[in-house]
Amino acid sequence: MKLFLKDHLDIIILYLFNAVFLSYAYHRLDGFQTAGGIFYFLFLSLFLLLLLMALRYIRKRKLYKTLGHAPDALEDMVEAETADAETNAFFHYSRKCYEIYQRQMNTWQEENSRWQSHLMQWIHQMKTPVSVIRLMVQNDTKQIDPFGVLYELDRLQNQMDLMLGLARAGQVKNDLVIEEIDLGELLQEVIRKNKRLFIQYQVFPRAECEDQSLVRSDRKWLAFVMEQLLHNAVKYSSAGSGIEIRTGKEGKHISLILRDEGVGIRPRDLPRIFDLYYTGSNGRENDQSSGIGLYLVKTVLDDLGHEIEIDSEAGKGTIASIVF
Repeated sequence: MKLFLKDHLDIIILYLFNAVFLSYAYHRLDGFQTAGGIFYFLFLSLFLLLLLMALRYIRKRKLYKTLGHAPDALEDMVEAETADAETNAFFHYSRKCYEIYQRQMNTWQEENSRWQSHLMQWIHQMKTPVSVIRLMVQNDTKQIDPFGVLYELDRLQNQMDLMLGLARAGQVKNDLVIEEIDLGELLQEVIRKNKRLFIQYQVFPRAECEDQSLVRSDRKWLAFVMEQLLHNAVKYSSAGSGIEIRTGKEGKHISLILRDEGVGIRPRDLPRIFDLYYTGSNGRENDQSSGIGLYLVKTVLDDLGHEIEIDSEAGKGTIASIVF
């Protein structure tokens, strides 16, 4: 009731002032012959005011009762309803806002759950090379396999680069240094950096780059993209197979084309290969798949203003093309 009176205080004051003013004006114009007429007019006005307030209170009683108590849950706000059209419209609007909020919360919770799941997987993958290096050192410090240690360190570095890239996804534009880059030269650097990966899997690249394949891009992030595509190609290729990398030119556009002889991608998975955490059918058969690499490739290339096209046939291999 207190909230109701406070909400209607301006109407009550205006109505009482209006009644007194009209009574006085009517009396001055000789409308009332006796004082009883004035009091009767005021009484009738007050009665109509009380009747109006009572009707409004009855219509909104449930609302004021709800607002008079602290809510137990967020849903309480959207469950209230009255006979007042304006208030009901407001609650309908609030209900829609709450539904949008719920959908966003569900999306964030799903993202958080996927992030935690990936973090656990990443920690597990990081522990493996650490354990291998520790065993190498503990078993025989005099006959440590330098290649094995360096390969495991490469795995650690790649996993850390992947996580760093994921953490910075969406902020790549703030870290761009655009310059003229020779694709052939950069590709050779990336191949040399990952030579132990090719040796370990017995999968070897064949690079054929045209002279002066110059593009404008960011050297660091373009190298990151090349590495992710090479890692994907190697992971899903069998020992003894090769990876063909070449550049091509069509009109004003230069393309970097990477073709592997791996397991390929099934048609049903192709539309979703750039989705975050999506591993597809191949990922379920390969415990090294995280569903992050191609997502970062697409994100980085979008920020660089380049395009990527992937064509694949299950059992025959995959062709990835970066168009500059």
